[in-house]
Amino acid sequence: MLKRGKYIAEHDNGILDQYRIVMSVRETEKSYVFELLEYVSRYSPAQMDMLLDKNKRVVISKSKGGHAMRIWNDHDFTLYPYQAGIPFHFEWVGEGGNKEGSVKCG
Repeated sequence: MLKRGKYIAEHDNGILDQYRIVMSVRETEKSYVFELLEYVSRYSPAQMDMLLDKNKRVVISKSKGGHAMRIWNDHDFTLYPYQAGIPFHFEWVGEGGNKEGSVKCG
C-alpha cells in the first residue's frame, strides 16, 4: 500500500530533457488517485500530457487501468502511462514537504 501524500518525479539530463512532476497520490481498495500539483517541462513527455489532458485529477483502476505501475515499496513507484514512451519514477516527499534540488525548466 502506498503512503498517501506528495510524490515527485524529476529528470535533468540536459536542456532538452528536463521535467518535474509533483502529484498528490492516494490509494483505495480498487484504484490509485493522482492529482497534479506541479508539472514543469521544456518539451513535455507526450504520454504524460495525454494522461492529464482533460483533468488534473486521474483515477487509474488497479484491475483494468491500461497503464503499467510498479510499486517498489510504500514510498515510491514507477508509472508507465499507456505503456509507451518513458516510465516515470516517483518518490514520496511527504504530506506537505518539498524535495531539495528541484529541476528548473524553461
